[in-house]
Amino acid sequence: MDFINLLAPRLEDIGRMGYWLVLLISFAESIAFIGTVLPGTTLVVFSGLLAARGHFSLSGLILFAAAGAVLGDALSYFLGTKGVNFFKNENKLLKLSHLERGEEFFRKHGPKSVFLGRFIGFIRPIIPFVAGLSKMNKWTFLFWNISSAILWAIFYVLIGYFFGGALDIIGKSL
Repeated sequence: MDFINLLAPRLEDIGRMGYWLVLLISFAESIAFIGTVLPGTTLVVFSGLLAARGHFSLSGLILFAAAGAVLGDALSYFLGTKGVNFFKNENKLLKLSHLERGEEFFRKHGPKSVFLGRFIGFIRPIIPFVAGLSKMNKWTFLFWNISSAILWAIFYVLIGYFFGGALDIIGKSL
């Protein structure tokens, strides 16, 4: 709690740039392969905690986090549509048989995997890329991308928000 109190005056200097930072982090963590090493969800939860302390608007954070996630997944999908050329039978990792299995998987489970994959950290940035590789219908992808991004942003910002409120209660009882 002391860390948050120490950080609070510096956050006032950030102001509206904090929303853009949340968008940028949500965007970057949704890009194929970059998002596997970037813990963007942690920042989204932390921003919710700061909203509970009055530094940000809850609805603004949800909007910016969702927008970043949608845009990052859209870029990953686009990159996936261009990534087919990397698959060759002589490759050790990117074999044509893997691409064919991915296409089959997305024919059966595409919408579910785009939606549920958003909530599983290490595969979140890979699913849109594979959806693009697998030639998933772009409108179907866009619908599930937007739906899951909105729920993802609401869920993680609210976790931080409620945790921030609990910190105040805990701090008063100590």
